[in-house]
Formats: sequence, structure tokens, C-alpha cells
Amino acid sequence: MKRVPLWLTIVPLALGGAVYWHYWSGWRDNLRADVAAVVPGATISIGGFPYRMEGNVAAPAITFGGAVKTSLRAASAIVNRGPWQRDLTVIRTASPEIDVAIPALRDVAAHLTATSAVSSLHIAAGVIVRQSNVFAAARATTALFAAPVTANSFEVHLRETRARSNEAWSATPPQQAQVVLSGTGVRIGQGAPLTLAADFGVTATSRLRDYAGWAAGGTVEVHSLTLADASGEVLAMTASGVPAEGTIRLTGTITTVCPASVAAAFAASRAPAEQRLRNPVRLAFGGVPGAFTVGAPPPGAPTAVRAQLPPCPLLR
Repeated sequence: MKRVPLWLTIVPLALGGAVYWHYWSGWRDNLRADVAAVVPGATISIGGFPYRMEGNVAAPAITFGGAVKTSLRAASAIVNRGPWQRDLTVIRTASPEIDVAIPALRDVAAHLTATSAVSSLHIAAGVIVRQSNVFAAARATTALFAAPVTANSFEVHLRETRARSNEAWSATPPQQAQVVLSGTGVRIGQGAPLTLAADFGVTATSRLRDYAGWAAGGTVEVHSLTLADASGEVLAMTASGVPAEGTIRLTGTITTVCPASVAAAFAASRAPAEQRLRNPVRLAFGGVPGAFTVGAPPPGAPTAVRAQLPPCPLLR
């Protein structure tokens, strides 16, 4: 039996490896260019051959202006991207620090820090169409709450929904973007740890491009926001927000089994000892950041309690 010469197997492998290295080097250069466009002057080292591109960026600092002003800083970042996948990038950061504000709306701002974070960016035609972020040991301050908010894990998911046109019969413009939040071990100030789930929609008469375009009839819709503990749902909220006199005004309803605790949290006062109601009650609320008020339960609202469950948790 005639043997195949060794060089007939080695040479094709070497040629294939050289061709793949050529293409991989091009993808590596694309990643380097993309990072440099976002973080000018950053020093980036890229490895990961042959299965991926992994870029290490020391102390990245980024600032975006416009209608939503955002600044991001971190001790370090690792940027991962697979071959043929320029539309998906995964970023791991150590000690991230983020500031977000809408300059045209006073008190609409947040400062967030975490021990680490993982973010994924889905890009099409040079535009971020979906972004997902998971923060570990997060801490946030915002004018929405007088006390800082902490969480064992906190997730923020953003995507553009690109509605085509508004329905003539609807008083609310079509949704143009969606924001989904979730968190575990969420504490407001000294409150009990809770689980958060929220779904927001940003509506506008046209695609979101600047503040003026959104403010001309746009809204922020709180489709759902729930807080729960191990014994079940504590409150559920729906609301609508509109720009008003340089800030945003929210009006909505809260359904809760702990109305006194909710009222105390809104008033930033000491919560009374309270047992969970057998049936939830609905409370109206409204106001602007830093000055929200909540109404009393309607006459004839349920008062029977579920003594077999733990007392209402401290909300702040």
C-alpha cells in the first residue's frame, strides 16, 4: 500500500492556517478600529486566535453628548467578538461607573457603580439596535428616590422598536424604544431586599433622534413595575410620564397589599407595622422626581389581613 507523503498533509494545513490568519487579522483590525472610534487614544491589546477576538482595554473612559448625556468609566474592559460577528460584541468591565442625564429635564439623572458588569451590543447598519447590561453588586443614586438603591444583581435592557406610524385613534404616540429592568436583592435605602421587574416604553411621533422631537407629544409609559419578596408581590405599578416645565411629570396607579408602607415610602417617613392585606388595594400617585405623592385607599377598600404571612417588608 502506497503511503501519502507527509508534505501533502502539512502543506494544505499550513496554507489553510495562513488564509485563516489573514482573515482573522482583518477582523482583529476591525475590532481595534471600532474600539478606537469609541475610546480615542485607548491602548488595546487583542488576542484570542483562532476562535475569537479578545481585546483588553485599560481604564476606558467614554462620554456621549446629545439629548441623553452619558459617561462611562471602568478600571478595565475586555471586549469579545467572534469571527464573522461584527454585529455582536460582548464587553466585560471591572468597577464600572456610569452617569446618565437628560440635560433638558432637571432631576432626571442617575449615577451607577458596580463591582463588575457584562454588556452585549447588537449593531446593525452602524446603529446599536439592542443593548443588554448585567451589573453585579450595583449601587445607584437618582432623584426618583431620596435614598440610594443597591442590588445584588441589576439588569438593564434597551432596544429601539422603530414604530412605523401612529394609529389615528390613539392619543398616545407609537412606542419607539423599550427599556426592561430587573434586579435581585434590591434595597431602597435601608429597605428589605426585593425582586424588581419593570417594562418601560418611550413613545414619540417619530424615530427618537433628539429631545425636541420626543418632547413634541412623546411620553414615557411604565407598562409594568413590580416589587416582590419571598412571600409574593408587594406592589405593582403602571404610569405615564410627560415632559412638563423642565422636568417629567408622572401619574399612575399602584396596586399593593401594603398601602401604609407604600404611603410611608413615598413620604420618606417611618413605616408603620403593617400586615399584608388579603386583597390588594389600588392607590393613585403622581408628581415629579423628588416630589411624588400617593393617595389614600378608596372608601370601602379591603381591610382583611393575611396573618399567616410575614408583615409587610420595609420599603426604604
